Amino acid sequence: MTKTFYLLFFITLFFSCNSPTEFIIPESLKPADDFSTSFINKVIKGQLESSFSDIEPTVLNEKTKEFITNANKNINGGNLKTVKVVEYNWKTMFSTNSEKFTQYNLGYEYEFENKNILFRTSIVEKNNKFSVVMFNGEILPGKLSELTKFTFENKTFVHYTFLIFTILIPLFIIITLVFMLKSRITTKQKVIWSLVILFICFPKFVIDWNSGQTNFSFLNFSLLGSSFTKTTLYSAWLISFNIPIGALIYWFKRNSYLIAEIEDDKTE
Repeated sequence: MTKTFYLLFFITLFFSCNSPTEFIIPESLKPADDFSTSFINKVIKGQLESSFSDIEPTVLNEKTKEFITNANKNINGGNLKTVKVVEYNWKTMFSTNSEKFTQYNLGYEYEFENKNILFRTSIVEKNNKFSVVMFNGEILPGKLSELTKFTFENKTFVHYTFLIFTILIPLFIIITLVFMLKSRITTKQKVIWSLVILFICFPKFVIDWNSGQTNFSFLNFSLLGSSFTKTTLYSAWLISFNIPIGALIYWFKRNSYLIAEIEDDKTE
């Protein structure tokens, strides 16, 4: 029981230390980042007409203006303390008329004196000109680093079951692989079994570590049969494991290989 406690403690420590709380924007994205934060600051300060001019004309309508106006009212002043970049990605695409453009998706955590707000924007760069095509703001119940951190507080039996399987299944697969490689089967068989053991792992079971919501996916293959992931800095940890079908098949087949080895020894 003590060993289990220490194992869980070190897992918590590992995820706490290795989970960043903000990103540093690359130099190549600085222009888009500057435009995005400038737009958000206009909304915060109530410079609505100026913020409307930053929005892509095809998405600017009365509903959009109403949304921006309400966003300003909901922020309701307050001194800004810090701004953290919590998401950035981009992709270059071509429109229907073969015109090239780049879309930047950016997320920020704005910490005010009395609240924290998650702002997300999508910025399009076309002909060296930026415009906003998506904007959203969400008032948070606390800091993102606290809301999404990996913790064992208030976790259920299901949480611990997922965590144990997520740890044990990769160990089982690695041990199986070692036993297989040390066996006296041919090199070709070892290559085939290596692929089977490492990659034939399904179905997949996933739990949202924060909410406890579980999900299931049958046709999903995974290397080593488990994963700890966060899709963004503001999302919860997703803990998943796959049934190690390939490794289990090997152990069922292993007896036949051992019998063959014994018979070979007798003939020698």
